[in-house]
Amino acid sequence: MPSKYEIAADETVPVAKSIIARALVEKYNVREADVARYLGVAQAAVSKYVTEKYSDSLKKKVEEIEGKIQGHREVIDEYIRKIAEGKDEYVNVCVCTICSVANNIMCAFSHAYAESLAMQNGA
Repeated sequence: MPSKYEIAADETVPVAKSIIARALVEKYNVREADVARYLGVAQAAVSKYVTEKYSDSLKKKVEEIEGKIQGHREVIDEYIRKIAEGKDEYVNVCVCTICSVANNIMCAFSHAYAESLAMQNGA
C-alpha cells in the first residue's frame, strides 16, 4: 500500500500543477511556455491542464482537490499571483500548500520551505 507521500507525489502534485497552470493562463494571461518553465513540465502538459484534456480519473482527482482547498483559496491565489509576477520561488510553496491541504499532511519540505519564505518576507 502506498504511503501518503507516494500518493502526494504521484497524484496530488500533478493536480496542483494543473490548478496553478490554469490560473496562470486564464486569470493572468501568462504564456503556456512560461508556465511550463515555472512548473518544470512540458508546454504540452500545460496545454492539457488548461483545456482539461486528461483522463477521467485525473478529472475526478482535480474536482476532489479543488473542493478540499476551497477554504485556503485566498492564500493559494496569492501565491499564484506572485508566480504570475515572475516570482517562481512561490511555485514550490504553492504546490506544497495545495498538497498539504488536500492530503492533510505537512511534510518536512513544505514546513521548512514555508518558514524560509516567511522569513525572507519579514513575516
